[in-house]
Amino acid sequence: MSRSPSWSRAWDEVARLAAASSDASIAALLRDEADRHQRLTLEAAGVYLDLTHHRLPGGALDALLALADAAQVGERRAAMFSGEAVNFTEERPALHVALRGPVPELCDGGAIAAEVQGTLARMAGFAGAVREGRWRGATGQPIRDIVHIGIGGSHLGPQLVVEALSEAGSPVRCRFLSNVDPRAFERALQGLEPAGTLAIVASKSWRTDETARNASAVRRWFADGGIAGTALHGHLVGVTANTAAALESGLPESSLFPFHDWVGGRYSLWSAVGLPAMIAIGPQRFRRLLAGAHAMDRHFVEAPPARNAPLLLALVSLWNSLALASDTEAVVAYSDALRSLTAWLQQLQMESNGKRIDRDGEPVPWPTAPVIWGGAGTDGQHSYFQALHQGTAAHPVDFVVALPDARDPERRGRALVANALAQREALLVGRDGSPATADARAAGADARGRRLAAHRACPGNRPSTLLLLERLDPERLGALLALYEHKTAVLGWLWDIDSFDQWGVELGKVLAADIEPLLDPGQPLPDSLPAARRELLRRLRAAWPAR
Repeated sequence: MSRSPSWSRAWDEVARLAAASSDASIAALLRDEADRHQRLTLEAAGVYLDLTHHRLPGGALDALLALADAAQVGERRAAMFSGEAVNFTEERPALHVALRGPVPELCDGGAIAAEVQGTLARMAGFAGAVREGRWRGATGQPIRDIVHIGIGGSHLGPQLVVEALSEAGSPVRCRFLSNVDPRAFERALQGLEPAGTLAIVASKSWRTDETARNASAVRRWFADGGIAGTALHGHLVGVTANTAAALESGLPESSLFPFHDWVGGRYSLWSAVGLPAMIAIGPQRFRRLLAGAHAMDRHFVEAPPARNAPLLLALVSLWNSLALASDTEAVVAYSDALRSLTAWLQQLQMESNGKRIDRDGEPVPWPTAPVIWGGAGTDGQHSYFQALHQGTAAHPVDFVVALPDARDPERRGRALVANALAQREALLVGRDGSPATADARAAGADARGRRLAAHRACPGNRPSTLLLLERLDPERLGALLALYEHKTAVLGWLWDIDSFDQWGVELGKVLAADIEPLLDPGQPLPDSLPAARRELLRRLRAAWPAR
């Protein structure tokens, strides 16, 4: 679909306003715009969103909403929910929303809902059997440890949920193996006994190289422990959209949990890929996770544009990319349980929107896919926050705050939340670097004191978003993840790109397959290789002769 003249005009207006507002004072906007709080804060599905701390005047928000209308975000959202092929390069729907609850907009939603519920019921039966010790391994022992083998979308979502929602005293421990590095395998299985271990292999295609090699290694590990052949059926299950390939690998149909190819890898947590999370947190709490995501789905569909959390979050991100010439976004979770949130978001947003070609095959005329980085607070305050406060660039920050619910005589939870609010305030107000400041006076009014005052100065006026979860429970976590999913999709529609394919990922895989044979000392090096590459390969072969 070509961009309409109204779309181009709306983009021009937003770009003009962004350039004019690049130095706008956030403090002045907070002081002077009487309705700013009402327009830029809202609660959706248990997530409180505060967008007031951005260099975004009220009139500019109106222009952004007009851009969303001109870009037909509402129509594109409806197309996704109705099952149209919004992944237009692969001619597939992106129906992850159907995994979380009924989708009234979906034409054949009844059949899909029945299949989804059937899969969930089968997952729940299996998870319950494992958690309750009724699922027994080859020697009759119950399962006490799970090793989940996957990578990318088949790994990051389940790991995030397990870390965020697992409770002390869980009957099953869960470890994750993604990296093809042999040391990662050693760490993942260290201290485990094959007789009490279940391996879950998750691969949409069943041909992902890293996952296939790690799965082969875990089969060998089981065999070394005396578990092979049909005895392995109690210790190995598969999650895939390619059941034929999984059956060919020797897994029986009873050990397979399939999902559809309309479930994108980075959106697959909600499918059978979430099996390890369901086992770790229990079937009932996993269903609550789905319910929270579904509540955000309904908010996304039903809320008006000016009060729509995913739309507003996307519009502010787009605004910052123009007004700040910013190509990064920091995400800092003030909850150690959400320490993997940034890694999950890196794949979600950068794999989805790291594109440079639009729907018509033409270069995109605006910047896309800011780099996502960050980590857990308060740890980050003692490292990269230096650049946030005093660096030459203004990096927008998402402060994700989940209120701790554990009793703590040392009041560490209170300190955690206070630090989050203080860091956000410090980004806003900064610190004066004039020699007249109290810091400068304390250091002395001489030349050294003046220089020191300048070094202590923080410019302030740096934008941030606050996302508050009053408690970290399954519903709110599900809503938070769905909020970011829909933000990502909206940005793709605004940029007119395909947020649901990932052709760039494939290129490296193809080249790796070509390079690997060249590392074998027994293979001749082609004469066509450039001299520098030949020298590198010779060095690798010499240092690594027996590998």
